[in-house]
Amino acid sequence: MNDRKRDYYEIVGLPRDSSQIEIDTACLRLGRKYLPQRDRGDPVAAKYFALVKEAYETLGDPAIRAAYDRSLKAATTIGVPPARREYEWQVDNSPVSLKFTGQAGEYFRIWIVNVCLSIVTLGIYSAWAKVRRKRYFYGNTLLNDAAFEYLADPKAILKGRLIVLGIFVAVSALAELLRTNVFGILYLIALPYVVIKAARFNAMNSAYRNVRFQFGAGFPPQTGWSRRFIAGYNKTSQFLILPVFLVPVTLGLLYPYYAFRKRQFFLEHSACGTTPFSFDARPGAFYLVYFKAFLLLILFLAGSIVTLGIGALPLYILFAAYRDGAVARLSWQHTGLGNLRFDCHWKTWDLFKLHLLNSLAVIFTLGLMAPWAAIRTARYQLQGLSVRPAHEVDGFVAGEQEQVSATGDEAGELIGFDLGL
Repeated sequence: MNDRKRDYYEIVGLPRDSSQIEIDTACLRLGRKYLPQRDRGDPVAAKYFALVKEAYETLGDPAIRAAYDRSLKAATTIGVPPARREYEWQVDNSPVSLKFTGQAGEYFRIWIVNVCLSIVTLGIYSAWAKVRRKRYFYGNTLLNDAAFEYLADPKAILKGRLIVLGIFVAVSALAELLRTNVFGILYLIALPYVVIKAARFNAMNSAYRNVRFQFGAGFPPQTGWSRRFIAGYNKTSQFLILPVFLVPVTLGLLYPYYAFRKRQFFLEHSACGTTPFSFDARPGAFYLVYFKAFLLLILFLAGSIVTLGIGALPLYILFAAYRDGAVARLSWQHTGLGNLRFDCHWKTWDLFKLHLLNSLAVIFTLGLMAPWAAIRTARYQLQGLSVRPAHEVDGFVAGEQEQVSATGDEAGELIGFDLGL
């Protein structure tokens, strides 16, 4: 006879001294999480939903719960511990990879129209071209067979570009009038504002199954002389402006830390719906990656000299392939979103072959193979990313959709136009 008892408290993720309200809330949350997946025929979700239901039938009734608690205590007293995580074997921790369904022929037609109309309209159509391009790539990027969406209005992008162009002309005229170069100083002052507005615009206009992404989560309120500026101005300026001076002074030794802080900043202030991303990498890991990349950079420089420049292109692509792949793997493998974790499977040799062939094709066709190269790059990079556990994705999205329905869509209030340089 097996005297071991299933630990329902572990199933619902609560300690044994939890209140009845906490148990009711946890069981309701887990039920909502796994019910949609069970109804779609997911066997893992069905088993886990049954476990949650079983746990609630015991813990949800105070009298039955009291008897269950006594049985747990008795089992522990006689040296028979309750089953620990007996349910975990039923939970599939396998990942789900992104899919990319774009085709070079389809994208070439979009690309050639974008180029021609942008030239004919002296660049005005470029805002519409950007939206068409992004909607094509977003719409062909699938996670669990559901596509991402790009929702931006091209008129908002054009408005932002006209504002930037107007400011550039005004500052240039002022610099000419005063016989001094004030553009650089004003650019550094305005840069944090531009970055925040652009990042927020792009995030809020990106969505997955009607859940928009966010940027600006966790920004503290502005204080002191900068209280008139946009939220997050101080934090953004710290990693945008200071490296302009400190990286050259330290002969580049600060750059790996800057790369780490930049990724940490953007991820920790980004969110999907109401859930923020997390980033748990350490600066030392970035220093190791960039040290290895520096050795390949030396190989590129030495090889270019020895081969009289003939080997410059492949050697540089090898350096870039290692750098991009290693930084991407490090960044994605330390990124989380609630209970979801990400992974990246880009390999240096695969990236080297991809970019070398793309570069040669674009060069020898005078740019006409650029759409083909873009599709190949997107397919490799996107299909090399995965999310785990796969069975959690639908439940996470369903929860965020409930939050969106409850709080309303604030995109129109937060974002008026795009600022881009």
